[in-house]
Amino acid sequence: MGMTRFIRRMIVALAIGAALTGCSNKKAEQEAKAKQEAAAKAEADAKAEADKKAADDAAAKKAEDAKKVATEATAAIQKDLDAHDRKITYLKDKAAKAKGAAKKNADAAVAELEKRRAAVGEALTKVQASAEAELEASKTAAKAAVDKLAEGIANLEKIVDKKK
Repeated sequence: MGMTRFIRRMIVALAIGAALTGCSNKKAEQEAKAKQEAAAKAEADAKAEADKKAADDAAAKKAEDAKKVATEATAAIQKDLDAHDRKITYLKDKAAKAKGAAKKNADAAVAELEKRRAAVGEALTKVQASAEAELEASKTAAKAAVDKLAEGIANLEKIVDKKK
């Protein structure tokens, strides 16, 4: 009877040990799986953050390039505008010396030129403030305004030169 009891106790001890070992393995497997999931999530988060940073950097570069293009366009238009302003000043002086009907026509042409000059200034401001998507349209509008100003200058020049 002593030996039977001993064997029974051993079997029970082995069964409990096996059960505990099985639980321990399941718990370790669950912990390992949780660690793998956490590592995968951390890796995915890091990749998402890196992708967002890359997208932000690309957007910033694109905005910087657009600003550079806008600055170059503004400089080119401003150069034309400066030349037109000198011509306008010269023609206004000549128009001020006109007499009679030529004076009336010259004054009307000068008033029109001032409106067109203001329109060019507004268009130039829009080019400077344009986002990339609007930049080409703003540049085209500014160039068209400069062309209209040039037409007005040519018209005033004809009026002023007729007085002779």
